[in-house]
Amino acid sequence: MEQNVRYHETNEGREAQQGIAGFEGANALWFLAAIGLSMVLFNGCTGSLKLDFPWPFVVASLPIITVSAYVFGLKQGKPKSYDVELGEWLIIRLTGSSYFSPKAVQPLDLEWVDTEKAQTKWQK
Repeated sequence: MEQNVRYHETNEGREAQQGIAGFEGANALWFLAAIGLSMVLFNGCTGSLKLDFPWPFVVASLPIITVSAYVFGLKQGKPKSYDVELGEWLIIRLTGSSYFSPKAVQPLDLEWVDTEKAQTKWQK
């Protein structure tokens, strides 16, 4: 009697979520960019500016804190365009502008759009 080897596909690679330090997917790139900028700032503060001990750490932590707040507050776990739409809403709300409202839209000058003209035309 011949035995066959059974292969089972587990899809482990497809089910794994890529990420680093809690940042998932493409958001991890923001985190890595913030770390790189932090290292550059720390090097600049300690090298050429010669700041005292706590200040290089404070300055270098700002990009990481900013990116963490942005990603965890507006990107990760939210709909795809949540951050952009929230920004547009805040700009409209704070400026009082009605850019997206019907007030800014030019009226259509089409015969079939005007209901009174369309009704009389079809009733003839």
